[in-house]
Amino acid sequence: MKNKMIRFGLLICGLVFFCNPNLNIVDFLPDCIGCLLIVIALTKLGDLCADVGEAKRAFTTLFWITLSKLPALILVMWITGQNASEETMWLVFTFCYAVAETVFAMRAFSLLFDGLAYLGTRHDGGEFLYVWSSKPQKADANGASRRVRAKRVENLMHLTSAFLVAKALLYTLPEFCRLSSYDTLGYITPEGLALSGFYPLFVGAAVLVGLVIGIVWLCQVCGYVRQIAKHTDFWNGMYQQYAATVLPRTGIFVMRRMYAFSVLVSAAAIFSVDFYLDEVNCLPDFISAILFFIAAFVIAKDAGGALWLKITSAAYFVASAATFVTMIGFTNEYPYSAVHKIERAQMLYSRYAISNAVAQITFIAVMFSLAALLMRIVRAHTGINTVTGVSNSSRPLVQVYGGRTVRLRIVSVAAAIMSVLYFYFVVDVKTIQLRANAYTEGGYLYFPEFEIVWMVDFAIAMIYAIFTCNLVSDLLSEVRYKYKYE
Repeated sequence: MKNKMIRFGLLICGLVFFCNPNLNIVDFLPDCIGCLLIVIALTKLGDLCADVGEAKRAFTTLFWITLSKLPALILVMWITGQNASEETMWLVFTFCYAVAETVFAMRAFSLLFDGLAYLGTRHDGGEFLYVWSSKPQKADANGASRRVRAKRVENLMHLTSAFLVAKALLYTLPEFCRLSSYDTLGYITPEGLALSGFYPLFVGAAVLVGLVIGIVWLCQVCGYVRQIAKHTDFWNGMYQQYAATVLPRTGIFVMRRMYAFSVLVSAAAIFSVDFYLDEVNCLPDFISAILFFIAAFVIAKDAGGALWLKITSAAYFVASAATFVTMIGFTNEYPYSAVHKIERAQMLYSRYAISNAVAQITFIAVMFSLAALLMRIVRAHTGINTVTGVSNSSRPLVQVYGGRTVRLRIVSVAAAIMSVLYFYFVVDVKTIQLRANAYTEGGYLYFPEFEIVWMVDFAIAMIYAIFTCNLVSDLLSEVRYKYKYE
């Protein structure tokens, strides 16, 4: 019988993502992917054993911390791109993430090893989870096989802690070279510049040492995983217990899928916000479309298939991807002020604006599909005729969420309309003739007629995003209220 309690293959793959060295906050094998794989691998065992479940939640927290390195990386690159003298921001972010990752990773791995050890003490035949021996060596002169000293899971935890600390130090210490260029008063010195020139050498040495340490740690931890994976009878017995006590509680799985759905929809709403830096939307809408599409598949089992959300989010992805491509094509060649002066700029901008208009139409379709889907969840997985403290209303839930989904449609339409109008107002320009001793091409400097249009667009989009996040969060609370005592 195949073991179904722990997905050992996913567990090892998740550990691989932790063993590689980092380059400041750049992680070539993102730890967030490793956390996600480990969480998936431990899902069933976490439902059966509360201690392993606590470890799974710790890895979930670590997932969000490591995932935040991506926007942090974009922010640091933008700051240093605007002002090269701000390169010390790499040190600031690297140090902060080194501390946060080390603390939360040590807690997650400690809870994991402790949870497995506790599981071994609570069930017959589980000693291999906290103490094990290596393979027997060749027989001695008397014909008896010899074994090396038994290994304990506590030693593996100590090794893991040492590895995590060493990994953080190795990708943080080279960044202090960025401070060597300055004296105590903040001025650049020749001596400091000479030392900062060794930065690539320090980074290379740190990466090499970190890679060796990571491989040693990975071999030890994967050896432990392989050892515990051999005891199939134990895990098969655990699965039988899981099937008898956990599987009948269907509400657990509904709450879990609803949680994933709410996270995906909230993230999709945030990525729907137009956030322009240097005329480029830094939150591409096609990412929002992908998240809506994944959310539809996650909740499909509990919401009648979610077919319309799948179709509309797929159309939204195509349109928003086209918008992103046309945006890059236009902004790489021209500023907005060139639209009224250069024929090619007008042509490229027209393509960009039309693609955005189509994308906003598909976005509205997605939001109408989402609103209908949320009402199906309300009817299927909440007490539709009951009143709870979560809704903060004396009316039945079906009426409460019926009104809130109508408002969701309204704010999403308003956000889409403002996104379309942005493309008109941003090129509706006034001209200011420069002084006689000033110079620019054509003798004029162009300013938008409605200069704060981006602020209005951003504000309306944020209202939509906050409203959507709050709506799905409250609905998640209602679903949990129904199933938590099941």
